[in-house]
Amino acid sequence: MRYNTAPMTADSKQTVLLSLVGTAPAVLSETVWALAHQEDPVIPDKIIAMTTSTGAAKIKEKLFEGGHWKRMLEALEQKGLPVADRLRFGPIGASIRVFADSTQSRELDDIRTAEDNEAVAEFFMETIRTFVENDSIRLIVSIAGGRKTTSALLYSVMSLLGRAEDQIQHILVDDHWTFQPDFMYPGCQGVFVDRDTGNSLSSSDAELQVVDVPFVPLRYLFERDLQRSAGSFVELINQVRARTINVTNDLAVQLLTDSGEFNVSGQVVNLSPNEFLLYLYFARRVLDGQSPLGGYLEIDDGLQDLNEEYRQPENFSHWTHKALSNYDPTEDPRKWASSIRRKLKAAGFDNFQVERLVPHNGHLAIELPKESVSIET
Repeated sequence: MRYNTAPMTADSKQTVLLSLVGTAPAVLSETVWALAHQEDPVIPDKIIAMTTSTGAAKIKEKLFEGGHWKRMLEALEQKGLPVADRLRFGPIGASIRVFADSTQSRELDDIRTAEDNEAVAEFFMETIRTFVENDSIRLIVSIAGGRKTTSALLYSVMSLLGRAEDQIQHILVDDHWTFQPDFMYPGCQGVFVDRDTGNSLSSSDAELQVVDVPFVPLRYLFERDLQRSAGSFVELINQVRARTINVTNDLAVQLLTDSGEFNVSGQVVNLSPNEFLLYLYFARRVLDGQSPLGGYLEIDDGLQDLNEEYRQPENFSHWTHKALSNYDPTEDPRKWASSIRRKLKAAGFDNFQVERLVPHNGHLAIELPKESVSIET
């Protein structure tokens, strides 16, 4: 096994291990040990345990008062692993973070009710958000400890907030060691007896393995929801659910160039000649398979050219004769898009539908497939 003993550079990402811990603190020491003994060892810079008040007491008793944590660090160092200035973890509140109830008036000694689970989900949101918004940190999140519902909530929050470089992991332990209350890591001190045979066991024989738990980083699909959310887990979940459900009820846009009529899923939305021209421009880009624009100035002469293409010289009442009067390319397209957005909302379309229908900053395009867009005379 090769160990990476090179010091971290100033611009290296720091690795933070967030570990869910129940009443068995071994899940934390086992995870640290297993990470260090992978083919490509990982030594986290900082460790944070997330637990109940009961779990916090167990961590302090087993790992610190019992001396297991200090002895484990010494064992890792003897193996030549670069633990100096890493694996920062101690019996203090900054390292052992205890779940609070929804009123923030007491620490949870267990997670028994739906209200407790919701409070824990909010705790996860707040904790994880502070790290994922820091580009100098990558997260390893262990979901092995605690109750199954708590692990599921942590996985859910990581799916919402986690980034591509972050990881969710679980620890696998040999059956012989799963129910040994004094087992902390391979080679740890203690008396261990096989429950089935009564034979003595040597902790050095224990085998551990961390496995990656795949997750989809939804933040890249719902980044605007994440930015707008006040931080509530329930609120954010509802926003994302509404967006994904709406995708199945797809939208259809029809533009009638003779009359300047704009239809969305069979509903007429009255646009001004300038607004219709702008929407026609982006609808053409959808049908031509063109990528989003980076800014409205990239339209350049596109609106003038399009207006000339559809102009009816003999019909002075046609919408093209009323478009682009005193046109200001630096401001007008943005204003027209905002007006279209307001009209669609007034017509009853929800925020997600409007975002798909109208170009917005950072993504100047109509987010519809070409089969959902038609331009007719």
